[in-house]
Amino acid sequence: MEILSTGEKIKRTRVYKGYTLKELCSDKISVSKMSCIENDKIGAEDWVLDFVAKELDMQPDYLKKDIKQQILSNIEKAKGLNDLKEYEDALEYNLKYAEEFGYSEVAFNLIHLLFNHYIVTGELEKVQLVISKYYELWNKCCTSENELLYYMDVARYFYATAEYIQAAGYFRNVRMASKKCNDYNTLARATYNEAACYVMLQNYERAYEVAVRLGELMDFLELDLKKADAYHMLAMLSLRRDEKKFSDYEEKAYKLYGANLDYKAKAMHNFASVMLDVSRKNQGASYIEKALSCYPNDNLAERVNFMLECIFDLVDHGLLDKAKDKCEEALDLAIEIDNIKYIEKAYYFKSRILEGEGDYLKAEMYMNLSLDTLLKCGNTSDIYKRYLLVGDMYHRMNNVTESLKYFNFAIQLEKKM
Repeated sequence: MEILSTGEKIKRTRVYKGYTLKELCSDKISVSKMSCIENDKIGAEDWVLDFVAKELDMQPDYLKKDIKQQILSNIEKAKGLNDLKEYEDALEYNLKYAEEFGYSEVAFNLIHLLFNHYIVTGELEKVQLVISKYYELWNKCCTSENELLYYMDVARYFYATAEYIQAAGYFRNVRMASKKCNDYNTLARATYNEAACYVMLQNYERAYEVAVRLGELMDFLELDLKKADAYHMLAMLSLRRDEKKFSDYEEKAYKLYGANLDYKAKAMHNFASVMLDVSRKNQGASYIEKALSCYPNDNLAERVNFMLECIFDLVDHGLLDKAKDKCEEALDLAIEIDNIKYIEKAYYFKSRILEGEGDYLKAEMYMNLSLDTLLKCGNTSDIYKRYLLVGDMYHRMNNVTESLKYFNFAIQLEKKM
C-alpha cells in the first residue's frame, strides 16, 4: 500500500533494474528532463510514461496512477484486511498522505473510517486524539452527507463513553439533518439510537416520545434484526407506561428475531427485568423461565453468562426461591467449563440467597469464596465495591469487627484509586 509519486516510481524501478538515466532515456528523452520528472519538479506526458513503462517493464496504469488514485485504491484494499492492526495502520498511513496533498474529502472519509474503527475496538482514548482533526476536516468539506456522518460518529462516541445526554443531542442533530435531505434510513437509525440514550438515562417518557416515531420508519431499518430491536425497545417502554401495545410489539419482535433464539431469549429477559422493576414479580419470574428455556445450548459459556444475568434479577428483586436451583446449575456449569469469573459470580449469588434464607454461616463462607476468587480475576473497582458489600453483610449480621475491617479495606483501596 506504499504511496509513491510518479517520479519516485520511475527512479526506484530504474535503480533497482540497474539503468542509468542516460540508458533509460536513450535518444527519446533528454536526461535533464527525465531527472526533473524523477524529482517531481515537472510532470510527464502520457507518451513519456508509456515509453518508460515499456523500457522498465512496468504497467502503464500503475505508472500513471497519481497520489489521490493510489490513496483511493489503498482504501478499498484496507477494507478487505482482517487484521485490525494492519487495517488501522493502513488508514493512518493514507490519511497522512491525503492531508499532505490537500485531498480534504478523501482525508474526511479516512478519518471517518478510523474514528469508527476506534469505537468498535473500544480504543476510545485514540478517538480523543483525532476528534478535533475530524471536526476540522468536516468544516473543510461540509456537505449534507458528511454532516450526517460526522454527527452520527460523534454521537456513537458519546454513547460509548456513557455520556448519554451529549449522545442524545447529536443523534437529534442527525435526525434533523436527515429529514432535510430525505435520508430516511439514517433518520430511522438515529431515532432508535436517540431513544436508547434516554432509556440509559432512565427518562422513559422522553424515550417513548422518540421511539414511537419508529412506527413510521420501520421499513427504513434495513435488517430484520434492527427492526426486531426497535419493536423490542417499544415493547419495553410500553411496559413501563402500562401501555396496551406491549403484546403487539412483543409479538412483532419475536417474529423478526426468527431463528435467532439468543436474541429472542435476551428480549424475554429484558421484558422480565422491566416487569420486576414495575412490581409485576410473578410475570417477571415467568418470563425469566421462558427466556432460559429459549436460550440455545450450543455455547456453554454464553449460556452460563445469560443464566447469571437472569439470576441477578431474581436475587435483586428478592425472588430467592426461584433463583436457588438456577444458581446451583450455573455454578456447576461454571466449574465444568473452568471459568473463574462465572464461578465468582455464582459464589456471590449463592451467598446472597443463603443470607436471605437465614443461613448466615454458609452465606459468609460463599461470600468469602467469592471475594477470594474476585481478588484473582477482578479489577480494582470491582474489588472496592465487593469490600463494601462484604462490610454491609457483616453489618447485617451484627459482626461489627468484621464489618469495620472490610469498610477499612474499601477506604484504603479508594485512596489508591
